[in-house]
Amino acid sequence: MTARVFKGKAEEVPPQPGEEEYLAGIIAAPVAQPCDEVLEAIGSGPFDPDQALPRDQVSRLCDPEPLAVESGWTRLPDGRIQVAFRTLLPDLTAEMVEWWFGWHPLRDDRYRAWHPSEHFGNRVLPGATRQAKSYWGAVIFFDEDVGDGRSQLRTAFTSPQGFGIPGDPFADGAVKVILSARVGDRWMTHTDMIHVFLADGGGLSLRSRFWIAEHVRPRMPGPLVGLEDAAENLASRKLVRDIAVPDGIGESVARHGAEEHAQLGKILPGLYEHFAGA
Repeated sequence: MTARVFKGKAEEVPPQPGEEEYLAGIIAAPVAQPCDEVLEAIGSGPFDPDQALPRDQVSRLCDPEPLAVESGWTRLPDGRIQVAFRTLLPDLTAEMVEWWFGWHPLRDDRYRAWHPSEHFGNRVLPGATRQAKSYWGAVIFFDEDVGDGRSQLRTAFTSPQGFGIPGDPFADGAVKVILSARVGDRWMTHTDMIHVFLADGGGLSLRSRFWIAEHVRPRMPGPLVGLEDAAENLASRKLVRDIAVPDGIGESVARHGAEEHAQLGKILPGLYEHFAGA
């Protein structure tokens, strides 16, 4: 679903010493590519919709045991899209990932380094809910192109429990970091997104899932907020999904996400070494 570009930019923090030059070098280089296995899964067409992970089984992503589908995309009979990709990150630690998600939204060039050809900037909305993690409760507009044109995606981050994962998913040590959010634009929310970073040897592996058009919920102004449930019931129908969800968006979102996280595995160790302690 194409989002409208939101005009305006919050004031950026000043760059750290040497940061602009370091990031310019990353931005000038080609973006990292996912492994051949992931690229083949994404490019080979939709997987069997019967193997899609139901949204209410999201906690299955926290179990390191293999899933029926780890990478790929599909379109369900009712028009919903599911995207999956797995990324091996042998050189990353949970501390690096936690630092990155607090550091990169504060400047456009930090976000551009994550995918230089398809990331353009970001804007943190004020008034985030204070929670255990700095990004839980944060709302950020990401200015990017995930395959259907440049747009700004309103991304409202949640705690794992707020995303439907019960209990403490970090209790046994297998799960190291969870990034979960509901994504849309100024006018509606249309995608549920989660990234689960699992312990894998001395590094991490990442499982990512997008449920596109799972729940299409218009964002109503204050006096009309009571109509959002009824509007969601109308918008989350096959006819609307077939019209509103572009052909090819599953493959393009999978490709973009797999590329940006391969890029993260490449650039984050150096960024953390140079700037985390500054």
